[in-house]
Amino acid sequence: MQNSILEYQPGKALSTFVECYWEGYFALNLPEGESLQLIPNGYVEIIIHLNDLHCNLHGGAQWSQSPDYLILGLLTRPYEVRFSGTVSVFAIRFKPEGIYNIFGIPASIFKDGYEDIGMVLGSHFRSFCHRLREEKNAAGMVSIAESYLVTSLRRNRPDFNYLNLAAEMIRCKQEVKVKELSNRVAISQRQLEREFKKKLGVSPKHYLRIMRLNEVQRLLKERPFDLTSIAYHCGYTDQAHFIRDFKKIIGERPTIFLKGHKQYLINTGTSK
Repeated sequence: MQNSILEYQPGKALSTFVECYWEGYFALNLPEGESLQLIPNGYVEIIIHLNDLHCNLHGGAQWSQSPDYLILGLLTRPYEVRFSGTVSVFAIRFKPEGIYNIFGIPASIFKDGYEDIGMVLGSHFRSFCHRLREEKNAAGMVSIAESYLVTSLRRNRPDFNYLNLAAEMIRCKQEVKVKELSNRVAISQRQLEREFKKKLGVSPKHYLRIMRLNEVQRLLKERPFDLTSIAYHCGYTDQAHFIRDFKKIIGERPTIFLKGHKQYLINTGTSK
C-alpha cells in the first residue's frame, strides 16, 4: 500500500466545527475479493474525488463504486474498503456535531455508512465541488472550501451549545467521565445522552471509547511496541477493559491487530 495524506487547519471561524482539511492519494491494487478495514476515528468526512478512479465501498449486501462526492459517517466499527488503483481526494474532516451546525443535518443519519452528499446537499454543493476539482493547488482548494463552509454556517445560524462543549472535552481529554461531562456543561446526564444519540448517533460513553482508541492508534504510529504504556496514557488502568474496548471498536485484540496492521486503513486526525 502506498498513500500520502497532507492536513491543513481550518480558519478561526470554522475551527469549532471542522477538524481539518486533507488531501491525499491512495495507490492500492488489492487482489480480487480482498478488502481493507477503515478504522473508526471519531469524525465525519466529506470526501471529494479528484479523478475518475474511486474506491469501492460495501453497503448492504453488495459492493459498489463510491460516488464522486460522499459523506462517510461516524464509524463505530471497522468499515470495508477496496481499491483497484490510485484514488486522489480532497476531504473535509468534521467534528461530528459540526455537521449539524454547518448544514443543519445530524451526523446520526450517516452513522456506520456513507451517502452521496451531492444528492443530500443539492446543486449548490455540487457547484462547489466542481470548483474544487478545477483548482489544482491545495491552498486554493482550502480557500474555496473555507468560503463555502463559512457561507453555509452563516446561513444555518449555528447553535453552539452544551453538545459542542461536551464533545470537544472528550476529544481533548479522553479520560473524562460522563458524569463529569454533564456537570461541566451544566446539563443533566440523561439530557446529554439524549442529545448525543440524536445528533451523533452514539452515547457520550461510546464516543469517549472511540476517541480514546483513536488516540491509542495515533500513538501506536509513533511507538508500535509500547502498547501497555500507551493504554495507560490514554486512561486505561485496567488491561482487561482496554482489550475489551479495543476488540469492540477495532474488531481484534490489540496483539492480533498489530500483527495484521497492513489490513487496516488508519487516519487518526490531528493530535491534541
